[in-house]
Amino acid sequence: MWLFIILTQLLALTTSVILWWLIQPKRPVNKICMVLSVFILNNIALIYGLSDFWRDRFYVYLVVSILQGVMVYAALITAAIALFYCQVLKQQARPKLIRAIAAVSFIGIVGLAVFNAYSPIVHRLTVTTDKPLDKPMTIALASDTHLGRWFGNRQLDKLASLIEAQNADVVVLAGDIMNDSTAYYDKTNMHKRLAKLNAPLGVYAVLGNHDYSGNQVEIAQAVTRAGIKVIDNKSVLLDDSVWLVGRSDITDPRRRQPAVDLLAQVDTDKPIVFLEHSLPSTNEISALPIDLHLSGHTHGGQIFPMNTYMQWVRKILVQGANQIDDTQFLVTSGYGFGAVPFRLGTRAEIWVITLQPATLQSAD
Repeated sequence: MWLFIILTQLLALTTSVILWWLIQPKRPVNKICMVLSVFILNNIALIYGLSDFWRDRFYVYLVVSILQGVMVYAALITAAIALFYCQVLKQQARPKLIRAIAAVSFIGIVGLAVFNAYSPIVHRLTVTTDKPLDKPMTIALASDTHLGRWFGNRQLDKLASLIEAQNADVVVLAGDIMNDSTAYYDKTNMHKRLAKLNAPLGVYAVLGNHDYSGNQVEIAQAVTRAGIKVIDNKSVLLDDSVWLVGRSDITDPRRRQPAVDLLAQVDTDKPIVFLEHSLPSTNEISALPIDLHLSGHTHGGQIFPMNTYMQWVRKILVQGANQIDDTQFLVTSGYGFGAVPFRLGTRAEIWVITLQPATLQSAD
């Protein structure tokens, strides 16, 4: 915790330096007031956030800190442009122009981050199975809606429209449906919007870590009332041809382990789609007769450089598809965004997966 607090003060100091350069206060008293104002406002937001750690109040502080981080990005971009302009092009420095570029860079980055968070795209994937399957099955995957303060009715309407346009046979939600509770869901009557999700073979969901935050019973009931079947540690046979197996999040104290226990109740000669919130060991899943594993949780890193860190340093599948042995893994970066309404280096998304038999591929 102390390391976190120290880092927040360093970020406030950096913000003060950037603002001092941008505003160029002339009088010493103005400089002191500006620096003190940044530290006071930063720490008011910090204390407010820590009073409700990792809940709604803390998310407000995260928004403040991320905006400060964007100021750092804008400053670095501006410094690179100024260096190129003066050293490479051999032009005389123009301080007012450079400061204008800094302001535009900040606004542009924030605008891009908000656009990425609220403007989802559709990705497609075709998965071939050697198991018997009379006809292809289309699966629409969404995850991490985090319904709450900054994500609600308008985005649910958009999600329903996007999925309807895909003509999917079945819709699956890979957890973190709510952002910790049903408070905003109930307050803004999101039920009607969530209930718009439908598909011929049904809509199914598993719960994620933010759903298992102490309010999992209420969240599961709200999801069920919207016509969505929660399949934590359950399985369902779709169209008498494909098994959909759901597993609860690792934060569920009653979670069944290992995954092989859940396969004891299904016919493994049929194609198997395994749905859970977060990707466990790929070795555990790829060793089983699972054709397609679907998950979310990572948000793709959500904000640079977290996406790069997770992929290059932790070396995990952050988002996208990866074939391991006979199992196709797919991790979606999510339709929502969790604690803060920004995405930088990632974008909100849904996936449309076509599960088809190998015989169809051969015929093509």
